[in-house]
Amino acid sequence: MIPQKERGSNQLLKGLVQSHLFTIIALILLSLFGTLFSLATPLILGRLIDSVLIGKDTSLLVPIILGMSGLFLFSALSGYLSNIIRGRLNLVLFKELAHDLFGAVQEASLSDLQNIKTGDLLTRTIGNTYAAVSTVSSIIPQIVVTIVGFILPFTIMFSLNPNLAVIICCPIVLFIISSVYYGNKVKTYQRDSLNSAACMNSFLKETYSIVPLTKVFVLEQWVCDKFDGYLEKYTAASLDVVRVSSMSSAVGMVIYGIPTLLVLVFGSMEVISGLMSLGTFTAFMGYIGLFYSPIQLLSMYWTTYKSSQASFDRIGEVFSLKMELWGKNALPTPVENIEFHSVCFSYGPRAVLKDFSATFVQGRNYLIGDNGSGKSTLIRLLCGLYRPDKGSIIIDGRDLASLSRESLRKSVSVVFADALVFDGTIYENILIGNLSASREDVEHAAKKAELDEFIMRLPKKYETGVGESGLNLSSGEKQKIALARVILRDSPVIIFDEFTRSVDIESKKSIFSVIRKMNDKIIIIITHDPQEIESSCNIVEIEKHNFLAPIPEKFPEHEPAAGMVTVSTGLS
Repeated sequence: MIPQKERGSNQLLKGLVQSHLFTIIALILLSLFGTLFSLATPLILGRLIDSVLIGKDTSLLVPIILGMSGLFLFSALSGYLSNIIRGRLNLVLFKELAHDLFGAVQEASLSDLQNIKTGDLLTRTIGNTYAAVSTVSSIIPQIVVTIVGFILPFTIMFSLNPNLAVIICCPIVLFIISSVYYGNKVKTYQRDSLNSAACMNSFLKETYSIVPLTKVFVLEQWVCDKFDGYLEKYTAASLDVVRVSSMSSAVGMVIYGIPTLLVLVFGSMEVISGLMSLGTFTAFMGYIGLFYSPIQLLSMYWTTYKSSQASFDRIGEVFSLKMELWGKNALPTPVENIEFHSVCFSYGPRAVLKDFSATFVQGRNYLIGDNGSGKSTLIRLLCGLYRPDKGSIIIDGRDLASLSRESLRKSVSVVFADALVFDGTIYENILIGNLSASREDVEHAAKKAELDEFIMRLPKKYETGVGESGLNLSSGEKQKIALARVILRDSPVIIFDEFTRSVDIESKKSIFSVIRKMNDKIIIIITHDPQEIESSCNIVEIEKHNFLAPIPEKFPEHEPAAGMVTVSTGLS
């Protein structure tokens, strides 16, 4: 797990390396063993030519063959261990970083989190995370090994012929300039490519979730055209990455040929003049590859590293999201009243609530108002998803801002307009109301929600799958599952947010009959339907404008709304 202090964008790579430093060092050492084998080969080959083939010292032939065989076996073993450790490290790092990133999303404030699309979050959590951990498990060890890989050959070449060794080092400057230039360009283009991929994934996620709408409105060609547009942008951005990476590789190959030419020119002259033996010249030719191959690889790894920085930046943005701020106080049970005192709230420049004040008491409270008047915002404030710009929310004498997250979230439950169910069984969808509840508690909650009779008619009863987003259930059945969930949770405050908007009349009557039995709780019902409002209950109307909105003309009992409190948001 990455230490909390290392979760900034700039420190993310450092935190990953520090958390598995010993494993990375082991990878480096194993890779160095393979490098030493490569370094020893030209020396042995030069000795073979000068002493055995030219010098006719056949006594060295067997030791040289045995030495080469041992080096081959040792190199194979170190390569095997290196691949095993690297693969395991890759998976462990991915698991840890994806876990931490997912946790950061859960802890982030809703106001910050909703600025990132769901598909984009999916891309950051999986694709960008995999690219980032590959840098730690592969690129960094290889960079260290390649640095050592060209230092040792230079040392050997310098010991063989100092002047020639210095001459062939001159092109290194060209590699450095090329690496820095193309590395920065790749990072820029890779960022565009990742952003394009995130937009494409967001579009796919949204489109697959509205397939019925697409078919009903005959939008198949329209969504295909839009997807083609996203594909074009992603392809263009990715081609820029490919083009720059290919150019960097081509330039590296050109630079790689320069030292070979230098050795052919100056080395051949020294062999002809008798200043260098043929074996030494052959060894030098071998060491040119061993010297410049790591430099060329280092240039490639540097480009890859700069490319991966785009992934680190995108992951770091998630870790940098503001976390929800909570106090330490707990709420008593039961909760008797909730007071809003001069609450103001804005979405950026758009003011939604201004000097809103109201009181909600035990029993049923109705919250009504026009679209855009701030009813849903009020609920989000009460759940602690947003914080007021000004004013306060007092629950039984305690300021909401001073409460702990656990206390508030256990005390306030919500049944949303669109019942939220996940692809699992009916039992599991009720159980998430209280994960520590027993099966008897779940079944008791289903009975109180008048859902048990429906469940018992199903072939698998409580183990019946609901399908993705409750595909196998009607709107009324999904809302009853949501009702059973809040009954199981047994929160002292329950909010029903337009929860009967899509249910049939019989389901609506059944749900209201259950709600009327919850007299020991603060029930807040948001509705647009005057037929649902009981005049004997506390009624709060939020007005979008300064003038008062008309009181609904009709209530179930055909009486004036004696308990109605009309509250203006003060917005014009």
